[in-house]
Amino acid sequence: MKKKVLFFLFKLNGGGAERTVVNIVNKLDENKYDVVLVLGNDKNNEYLNLISKHITVKFLNCNKLRYCLFKLRKSIIEEEPNLIFTTMNPNNLMVILSKIISLKKTPVIIREANNRTESGSVTWLNKFMTKVFYNISDKVVALSQGVREDLIENFEVNKDKIKVIYNPVDIGYINKVKDEGIEDIDIDPSQKLIISVGRLEEQKDFSTLIRAFSLVVKKVDSKLIILGKGSQEKQLKRLCEELDIAEKVLFLGFKENPQKYVNLSDLFVLTSKWEGFGHVIVEAMAVGTPVIVTNCKSGPNEIIKNDQYGILAEVENYQDIAMKIITLLEDDERRLYYSNKGLERACDFNSEEIVKQYEKLFTKVIDGKV
Repeated sequence: MKKKVLFFLFKLNGGGAERTVVNIVNKLDENKYDVVLVLGNDKNNEYLNLISKHITVKFLNCNKLRYCLFKLRKSIIEEEPNLIFTTMNPNNLMVILSKIISLKKTPVIIREANNRTESGSVTWLNKFMTKVFYNISDKVVALSQGVREDLIENFEVNKDKIKVIYNPVDIGYINKVKDEGIEDIDIDPSQKLIISVGRLEEQKDFSTLIRAFSLVVKKVDSKLIILGKGSQEKQLKRLCEELDIAEKVLFLGFKENPQKYVNLSDLFVLTSKWEGFGHVIVEAMAVGTPVIVTNCKSGPNEIIKNDQYGILAEVENYQDIAMKIITLLEDDERRLYYSNKGLERACDFNSEEIVKQYEKLFTKVIDGKV
């Protein structure tokens, strides 16, 4: 008999955590699971059209997450799922609270999507609620060993509650869409292309990347493509003008298929201050584009393995980042080496295999064997 799993996210917008949920729900065995995806509302769900047709999608019609409490409770009661799954701290707390007031005994798996201590923005109240609510859950998925350590050391989550499962990356889908045509930019084959993908927020530290690029263009004829949207867009464009590189930096916004731009590029760079895993790193590797990423907590070095599969740079050090970009852009043989190593490493995160780990965990939790 099929088991029903209720997935909850307030928004299915363009981040790595949301992409992970898309990959999980699409790859779960249809013969074993009925999936209901509950979203806060029908706005800003950039990944919604990537959801397979057999998935039931419902909207709570809430403008803010806090207004979802009783509507989510109602969904839990009406759907009667065998399991509830969610990810990202605000959603995690909301699901646990909704489940409590539903008076149902439905097991809950929550997934922590970031090394939140590194963000420096965790309040004492959130820290307390995370400790209490995460320990109430049936299982906590950490997307890297670094996030697991953060939960244990800084939020006092019971280590036996935590299971590390890396992000699933849909390599088959990436191979299918990476060669699609690009019509919104003109490409000069004589120029090197550097690309970065992510939300234009403090975490991703695009200002450091832009400063690094201002040094790169003095040595290498190149352009920088930035895919993503966020609150820092205006100030980042202003910084480009101040550094006199505005014509060399292309802000293209959110793209449903970033892989075709990454495939076109000579180098992928991510300069985050902190991460949970670094989903876009593996997606770039799966395309075959060599990567340079900052060695932030947590995740990048678990992927890169001390420069084995890509190059690590110092966090917030634009000079170090620039030097490593220049060195790699000027060395075709080394770029090819890291392209091949990245392709090899990406296979370790293939969604087909990672989702099997989720299925195994779901079965254990539903059967009460955790």
